[in-house]
Amino acid sequence: MSQRSSLLLELLRLSGRHPAVPGGARCLEVMVFCQADLKRSDYPARAGFVYGEWLREAFEAGERPMPGYDPEYSLVLAQAHQEAIPLFGPPRSELLTDVSKEHVNQAMRDSLPDLLDGLHGDERNVLLTLARMWHTASTGKFVTKDTAAKWAIPQLPRSDATILDHARRAYLGEVTDDWSSLAVAVCELAGRMSENVTNSM
Repeated sequence: MSQRSSLLLELLRLSGRHPAVPGGARCLEVMVFCQADLKRSDYPARAGFVYGEWLREAFEAGERPMPGYDPEYSLVLAQAHQEAIPLFGPPRSELLTDVSKEHVNQAMRDSLPDLLDGLHGDERNVLLTLARMWHTASTGKFVTKDTAAKWAIPQLPRSDATILDHARRAYLGEVTDDWSSLAVAVCELAGRMSENVTNSM
């Protein structure tokens, strides 16, 4: 069995299915990058292997994770260069090259259409991801979703701020993640936040 297939089988066994059950196994997300690819600093970045619960159905049907290029991988590497904590081996500065500000901004621009297309049914995560992008575009720093929302909320009109705060609190488990009565307002807020991202670059 190849290393790729062996790793996939172990992750399918260990990772909790989405949605996660309280007290149960956590949903795992794993990305593997080859050092040779990292040294080339390509855009978009290339990942050799990606696992996430959104891919489980395809993997269980026989698909295998294959190398691919994606703007999201460039953002993951940029954040890792700033924040990663090695569990073993050399420090992150020796493993990861810095992702240029131009590549970070391009990755966010290229990611926005798919992100907005996925708004329906994933309102909380899309709004919080937009808040993170806005924060990164404005400051160059990567922060957690709830931290980005706290940063963004004071800069929004009250009605928009209330919706984003609902997303933040739902993310923290403080309120029910229910968007059934907010569809139009959420769509309008997502559009405005998308403009804030691009205008801050």
